[in-house]
Amino acid sequence: MKQVWYADDNKIELRDVPIPDVGFGQVKIKVAYAAICATDIHMVTLGVLGAKPPMAMGHEASGVVVEMGPGTEGSSLKVNDKVVMNPTSACGICPECKSGRSQYCTQGIATGAFTEYVVTTANTVFKLPDDADLRHYSLVEPMVCTIRAMDLAQIKHGDTVLLSGAGGIGTILLNMIILSGAVKITVSEPVARKRENALAMGAQFAIDPLNEDFIERVMEITDGKGFDHIFEASGAPQAALPCTKAIARCGKITYFAVFPPKFDFPANLYDLYMHEATIQTVFTNPDIFPRAINMVPRMQMDKIIGKVIPLAQALEAIELFKKSIYPKILLEC
Repeated sequence: MKQVWYADDNKIELRDVPIPDVGFGQVKIKVAYAAICATDIHMVTLGVLGAKPPMAMGHEASGVVVEMGPGTEGSSLKVNDKVVMNPTSACGICPECKSGRSQYCTQGIATGAFTEYVVTTANTVFKLPDDADLRHYSLVEPMVCTIRAMDLAQIKHGDTVLLSGAGGIGTILLNMIILSGAVKITVSEPVARKRENALAMGAQFAIDPLNEDFIERVMEITDGKGFDHIFEASGAPQAALPCTKAIARCGKITYFAVFPPKFDFPANLYDLYMHEATIQTVFTNPDIFPRAINMVPRMQMDKIIGKVIPLAQALEAIELFKKSIYPKILLEC
C-alpha cells in the first residue's frame, strides 16, 4: 500500500509499505479521506510535538472497518462500520493516562493516516452514522481541538470575538464561533481569498493585517473597547503580539495554533495586568470525539474543504497546501 513518510530532515516521501496485520485488541481501517494539517508540515519543518524521522505522517482521517482483531468482541464496532479514529493509541498505564489525561500519554503510538490502511486499538475508534459523508467526517479530529478551545474560552452570548488566521483550522474554529452566540465576529487574515471565504461563512468584519492598521480597525469595530475574546489560529509569530494590544479589559486571548518551538512570546505583562486579561492555550481531549461527531452536520464543510486530491499525488498536495490557497485539502485514500 501507499503511505506518506517523514523520511529525513525536511524530506517527505510516498512509500510502498506492507499492509499492516491486526493484533490483539486492534481494528484495521480502510482509510477513505485524510486531511492535511499545518501541524503535519511543521513536524517536518520545525520538529513540533517532538517529531523525528522516520515516521508515518497524517492524523486527521475517516474510513471503514475492514477487520476486527481478537479481543475486540466487547466493542460496539463491526466490519463495514464508518469510523474516525483518535490519531494516537494511548498506553493506559503511564502516569498521565492514569490521571485521566491520555492526550499526554508518554508512550502513545501514532497512527500515520496518510495511507490506504491503518491498524489501531479499538478504544481509539469511534463509529459514525451509517449515512456519514466520509469527506466531511475526516475533519472530526481537528473539530475535537476547536471544541476544546471553545470549552476553555467560555464565550457568552453577546461577547465580541476576533479570529486571527482563517486557514484550515481557522475556518473550523470560525464555524464554532459563529454558532456560539458571539457578535462583531471579525477575522484577521492576510490572504484575500480566505478573508472572502470567512465573510461568506458568517464573519461580520475582515481585516487585512498586511495592508491595514490592525489596532485602528480593531478599535473602530469595537468602539474603542477591544475584543472580549481573541483566538490566534495562524501560528505566525508576527501575529502573536498584536493580539495583546487588541484585547478588551477582562478579555481572554486563546493561542490555539502550534507556534514554532523556539519562539519566545514577547508579551508586556504590565499591559496585560492593566487589562486583567487571560492568556489560554489549547491542546486536545479525546473524550470530545462523540461531541465533534454530533457537530458535523452543523459545519459549513463546503467552505472548509477546498480541494480533494488522490493519495498517489500526496507530495503535490502537500506543496499545494504550503501555498495557503485553500482552507483544507483532503487526500482521497
